[in-house]
Amino acid sequence: MKNILCFLFICFLSIGYGQKYSYKKKQATQAGAIYFYWGYNRSIYTKSDIQFKGPGYNFTIHDAKAHDKPENNARTYFNPQTLSVPQFNIRLGYSYKPHWDISIGYDHMKYVMTDNQSAFISGQIDASANAYLNGTFDNDLNYISTKTIQYENSNGLNYISVQINNTEYFYRSKNRKFYLQRRVGLGIGGVVTQTDFNWNNQDYHTDLKISGFGASIHTGLRADFFNRFFLQSNWSAGYINLPNLNTIRNSDHRAKQQFVYADWQLVGGIFLYSRKKNGCSSCPDWD
Repeated sequence: MKNILCFLFICFLSIGYGQKYSYKKKQATQAGAIYFYWGYNRSIYTKSDIQFKGPGYNFTIHDAKAHDKPENNARTYFNPQTLSVPQFNIRLGYSYKPHWDISIGYDHMKYVMTDNQSAFISGQIDASANAYLNGTFDNDLNYISTKTIQYENSNGLNYISVQINNTEYFYRSKNRKFYLQRRVGLGIGGVVTQTDFNWNNQDYHTDLKISGFGASIHTGLRADFFNRFFLQSNWSAGYINLPNLNTIRNSDHRAKQQFVYADWQLVGGIFLYSRKKNGCSSCPDWD
């Protein structure tokens, strides 16, 4: 009888242990998990001082207003040939340990200095450089028309960054096929621009160029489905410094500025796994 009771007691403990600690299968926050996403963004920018410098001019527009440039044609977002025309985001990440991932990505934003605004200008512009706006300025208020100057990085304010993010779930279904996760992280990287510039009523377009750098903070809400697919809403804020912008191709025409931005992203993605289970083939689920 004593041996039977001992045997039953051991069986009871084994059953209890098995119920309490299930074995982890593939999970999006496990070490070795890989994710990829694609989506789109809207962005806003602080006012900034923009210095323009070239043959015959060196002046600064103070507190220049700017905005983004979303694509309003909904078909553009679903046509494979035009997917990269709107303001898009693409990122590839790898979980190097549970709940922590490192990623590299490309945030294609668009920066447009607002047309027909009044702004204070300091500096000097020769009449030979611009027939529509010239003289010596000492923080003077001027109306900036489309003939005077237009400046935008609508073919790319491209923030190419490395991010480190932490992910923790705050809800999961009983069968662990659906999770709601919160994400926070930091990013740093370079900024590649392609500038459109109207100067003296002439249009100029530059080539892609590394023009500066940025740093950013991120938070997001992610919905995981079947540990394979996800939808994610991101909110980001960052600092952009552009000390070396070309405004006219292959010339001494330059601009520089710095500003703070905020953006919202809606992305969708997939998970891939470099390991079959969470680190080993027999790891108990301790959480």
